[in-house]
Amino acid sequence: MGAGAGAGARAPANLAGEVRLRAGAGLPAIDSSRPEVVPRLAPGKPADQLPDLLAAVHSLCAQAHRLTARRAVLAARGDTDPGRTAGEAQALRLATARDQILRIVHDWPRQLPGATPPGLSHAARDAASALLLRACPLWRSDWPAEERLAALPDWLAHALLAMPVADWLAAHTGDPQGWAARWALGQASLAKPPLIARLLASQLTGPARADRLMASAPAATLLAGDEAALQARLRGIAAALAREPGFWIAPQLADSLPDTGPWNRRHGPAAAVHSAWDRLVARVVDLLQLASPEGEHWLTRGALTLSPGEGIAWTEMARGLLVHWVRLDPTGQTVEACRVLAPTEWNFHPRGVLAQALAGLSGRPADERPVAAQRLAVAFDPCVAFSIDAADAPTERATAEGSPDA
Repeated sequence: MGAGAGAGARAPANLAGEVRLRAGAGLPAIDSSRPEVVPRLAPGKPADQLPDLLAAVHSLCAQAHRLTARRAVLAARGDTDPGRTAGEAQALRLATARDQILRIVHDWPRQLPGATPPGLSHAARDAASALLLRACPLWRSDWPAEERLAALPDWLAHALLAMPVADWLAAHTGDPQGWAARWALGQASLAKPPLIARLLASQLTGPARADRLMASAPAATLLAGDEAALQARLRGIAAALAREPGFWIAPQLADSLPDTGPWNRRHGPAAAVHSAWDRLVARVVDLLQLASPEGEHWLTRGALTLSPGEGIAWTEMARGLLVHWVRLDPTGQTVEACRVLAPTEWNFHPRGVLAQALAGLSGRPADERPVAAQRLAVAFDPCVAFSIDAADAPTERATAEGSPDA
């Protein structure tokens, strides 16, 4: 999520930056050229305009940034009343489900190695993705949000799963480590497999298959613990954002470098996450949970007044936990300072979980490293362009493109 690409176009490179991944070359394994745009743009702006400003800057995840910035401003003014954000849960649910569908339907066929079937041209692949997106009810802007969300389970069942959402989730809950693979491989053998099954099955073949690309998460997560522990952690993050230059691009907790994503939602199941495969499956589960009857309560969000004129807000969104910190002038009407801490900065930390997995590719044959690194990168889901430099192998370049507005 940072200054990502807008609908249908890549953001200018000097605004979005990119991350460079080094496969099998030791730590640090990731370099980032992502510029810190918000601290230069936000100061002096009217506080009430900050949500729209941050949504425009981070257009790839605009709704999550708009909602989070609004809560941060309210918290800086001493208002953390959830009644002030009525309707936000529904808006966040819809936006996050849309983002996950875009990742799966638009990005995975392009970015995951082996995801495009042999003989299918890129043009035909992209046309099929566009057709699916146009039929998705979440893009029916002429429908009320509640009607779009109500129609989502049936669309998922017919367009992506070939089975009811509730049945898929029940089977996964019963066997969280094995169901998705059995289902994907079984469906992929059909003449016309559902899209999600075909995409997942394509990652279980070859020498760099996703379930054998280890990327084990540490025990600590950003939203772990009770409310007191969570608030203490967020206060520490706020202090670091305010006082430590560069913290936003290489953040860490006192004792760990956690990752963040749909695989470790605060209200989600405590399923083991060990591999790139686990993270790909977690994105599918996240989408289906958002489409379920309890989907409105699936994502955690909150805000905290730190001191008069200073607030922090957080939101679970498609790529993980988003944090905004803001300080207002004494009148509470003007932004004095603002920082954004996006999931990409945790997940693409130069020494984080992904970086350690990339460094661990040193034991693989040189020609496997680019494919393995590509699968790992897509599983962790950057919001900007990325390139892969595999030791003793040709450099591969890839992008995290802005998805089309269906």
